[in-house]
Amino acid sequence: MSYIVEFLGLMAVFLIFIVVPGADFAVILRQSIVHGRRSASMTGLGMATALGAWFAGVSYFFTVKTIRDRFIASGKWSNRITGAAFVGFGFRLALSRAAD
Repeated sequence: MSYIVEFLGLMAVFLIFIVVPGADFAVILRQSIVHGRRSASMTGLGMATALGAWFAGVSYFFTVKTIRDRFIASGKWSNRITGAAFVGFGFRLALSRAAD
């Protein structure tokens, strides 16, 4: 399968999450209110640059075949550990008393 198709699909999903207001929006809004428009613009530019660098780094990281193969091989164990943690949380929730 072509990695460009997977990458573009991932970018489409992330684009949706970038548009939804979140912590970045709150930080930029605070900068705008406290320090003004220029400071908020620089904060937004810095966040966008960091996000772009993160995506580029992760996509490059997973193009290295040995790293990608080890990540896929460790997926079985990480799924088991995560599943066990969720089962434990479920039992804890089921056995806990409701707050009055």
